[in-house]
Amino acid sequence: MTSTHENHGNSKSTTLSFILLFFMSMIGHELALESLSTSYNSFPHLATTITIFQFGFCVLLPLLVSRVCSGGDAIKSFPKSLQELWIYVKLSAIVYGATAFATMSLTYEGVTYVTKVVFKSAKLIPTMIVGVVMDARAERSGVMIKKRKYGALEYVSAFLLCLGAAGFCMSPKDFEGGEDDETKVQESIKGQVNMDGHWIGIFLLAVSVFCDALVPNLQQQLMQGIGCATSAPRKSSEDEEMEMKSLVDDEAGSQTLAKHQQVANGLSPQALMVNTNSIGFTLLLLSTIFRRSFLPIISFAVNNPHFLLMNLIVGIGLGTAVLAYTELIRRSGPAVAVAVATLRKVVTVVLSYIIFPKPMTGVHLVSAVLVMGGIILGYAGPGKK
Repeated sequence: MTSTHENHGNSKSTTLSFILLFFMSMIGHELALESLSTSYNSFPHLATTITIFQFGFCVLLPLLVSRVCSGGDAIKSFPKSLQELWIYVKLSAIVYGATAFATMSLTYEGVTYVTKVVFKSAKLIPTMIVGVVMDARAERSGVMIKKRKYGALEYVSAFLLCLGAAGFCMSPKDFEGGEDDETKVQESIKGQVNMDGHWIGIFLLAVSVFCDALVPNLQQQLMQGIGCATSAPRKSSEDEEMEMKSLVDDEAGSQTLAKHQQVANGLSPQALMVNTNSIGFTLLLLSTIFRRSFLPIISFAVNNPHFLLMNLIVGIGLGTAVLAYTELIRRSGPAVAVAVATLRKVVTVVLSYIIFPKPMTGVHLVSAVLVMGGIILGYAGPGKK
C-alpha cells in the first residue's frame, strides 16, 4: 500500500516538473521572440529564420534526448517506407490546418480577431469529446485501451477555464467601440475579399478548433501504438509473444498480453516529435534554399551574434516546451496537456501586465475568477475514470 502511494506521488511530482518545464520554456521562447521582433524587424528573412530554428530544434533536441536517455530509439523508429511516413504527413497536415484555417477565417466578413481568440481558447472541451470518441472507436476495433470518461464537473471546469482564458487573451482595445488597428486590418481585408461569408469564416474556425482537438489525441494514440507502424527492431519480441499466447489462454492473460504488446509498439515522445517535425523542417529548408534566402540568413546570423543567440533561445525554448507538452500527453492525456497550455496563455498575459503595466478591465477580473473556479472544480471533481 505504501509502495502504491509512493509511486503515485512520484508520478505526480514528475508530471508537475514537466508542467513547470513547459511554462518556463515557453516564457523564455516568447521573450526571445519579442526581442527579435523589436530589434530585427527590418531583416527581410526574419520570419523564415525563426521558423527554421523552431522546426530545427523540434527535431534536433528530441534526437539528442533520445540518444542520451533511450539509446537512440527516435532514429530506430524513423519511418522507413512511404506507408509509414504517410501517417506523419497526415498528422503534419492537421497541425498545419489548425493554424491555416484560423488565419483564413479572418478574411471573411464578421470574423474578427476576438472571434478567433474565443474559438481557439475553447479547444479544451472539443479535445475531451474527441478523445472519448476516439477511445470508443479504438475499443470497437478490438484494441485494448483504457477508456477516458469525464464527469459533469470536469466539463464545467473546462468551460470555465476556456471562458476565462478567452477573456484574458483580449486586450482593452478589443472592448472599445473606436477604430483600432485590428479594425483597420479587418476593413482592409474586407476591401480585398469583398464578400459576405460570415458563416464560412465561422466554419473555418470550427474546423481549426477540431484540428487542434484532433492533434493531441492522435499523438497519444501513436505513443500507445494505435495506428502506428514503426520500423524499430523488436529483437525476438514477436517470438516471445507467440510463446506467451500458447501458454496463456484465459481472458485475463490475453488482456495482459495485449496491453504489453501495445506498450512495446508505441512511440516515445522523442520519436513522435522527430517523425512529425522532420517533414516540415525538410520542406522548409529546401524552400529556403530554392528561394536563395539560406545564405543571406547564415551571413546575417554570423555577423549579428545577438540575433543568433535569440534564435537559439527561440528554438531551444520551443523544442523543450513541445517535448514537455508531448510527455504530458503521454503521461496524463491530451485534456490535461491542453488545459496546461490554456493556463500558460493566462499566465503569460498576467506576466505581461506585471512587467509592462497596462490598464485592466472588469472583463479581466471576471476572467481571473472564472479561471480560478475552473481550476478548483478540476481538482474537486471526481477525476478521469
